[in-house]
Amino acid sequence: MKILLTGGGTLGSVSPLIAIYEQAKKTNKNWDWFWVGTRTGVERKVIESMKIQYEWVPTAKLRRYFSFKTILDPFFLIIAFLRSLLVISTVKPDVIIGAGSFVSVPVIWAGWVFRKKIIIHQQDIRPTLSNKLCSWCASKITVSFEKSLSDYPKEKTEWIGNPVRDALLGANADIAREKFGFRSDQPIILITGGSSGSKALNEWVWKNLGALCAQFQILHLTGKDKSSPNIKHENYHQIEFLGGDMFHALALADMVISRAGISIITELSFLGKVAVIIPLPGTHQEDNAFFVEEAHAGIVYRQDKLDSHVARDIVNLLHSQDERTRLSRAISGLMKKGGREQMIEIISEYESK
Repeated sequence: MKILLTGGGTLGSVSPLIAIYEQAKKTNKNWDWFWVGTRTGVERKVIESMKIQYEWVPTAKLRRYFSFKTILDPFFLIIAFLRSLLVISTVKPDVIIGAGSFVSVPVIWAGWVFRKKIIIHQQDIRPTLSNKLCSWCASKITVSFEKSLSDYPKEKTEWIGNPVRDALLGANADIAREKFGFRSDQPIILITGGSSGSKALNEWVWKNLGALCAQFQILHLTGKDKSSPNIKHENYHQIEFLGGDMFHALALADMVISRAGISIITELSFLGKVAVIIPLPGTHQEDNAFFVEEAHAGIVYRQDKLDSHVARDIVNLLHSQDERTRLSRAISGLMKKGGREQMIEIISEYESK
């Protein structure tokens, strides 16, 4: 059986698909794999390094705001759809799987034209526009949260949780401690604004570095080209991108301050990490953050409310072992486990059809 995975642009839509691939290999599924992503997205090097055949199609971002690029998007979508038809007719996959990205929309539509089995995975609390555009032609829809079952047709939707990668399963705190030279006498805070970084979060960290570094060690992921070499402190380590060491750093951290992308929330839940969440304003991340806050599984702040008071709150939280234990337990139960195993079972149902 041949499986075509489609997603890219950011690693958010890529991680669960890689997890599915890894689980299939681990269970000795003799399936052939193919990937359709973006031309220059961060996923391309990752996928090609895994020796998965890779093809790209143009990305037509379906904007819900005005931009001059909006005029061109329909033409890019048509080109992407035609290219996807060519890819599907050449590769001849049996099953197509997407996890919510704009690049997957024309690919899935083209798969429907050829009457392929289609699985889409909804990661976030709020249904993504890309998945809403593809749900009508999906054979199966899987969701990360039980709440999302009501967003799609009941007869073909299943709650499985969010598949996690092998690298997370093998996260090792000692590797990160040795790599960055962290001491064991002070707590460690990991701060990340996502794969592209966050200017607002970075500036808040630098303004409050004295208060934070006085009692804690900090590993700050600034994002590409967003670091500040002039900012220095013996307890402060800044790096633009961690790559494969990210999961080791997560395992080491006593607290994680991050955006509210569903990938990082999944990872924090799996590892039971104390989390301070700052969602990207005006996006689906606000829904994710509200869900975490409603479950009392993390502390949530609005980006425009970041100030010295937040830094003091974080200091107080790290000094409160009881509160940290409560938050760790709550976030551990936030996400259903076993998503990658359930997805393999779902795919396997199509082997004999």
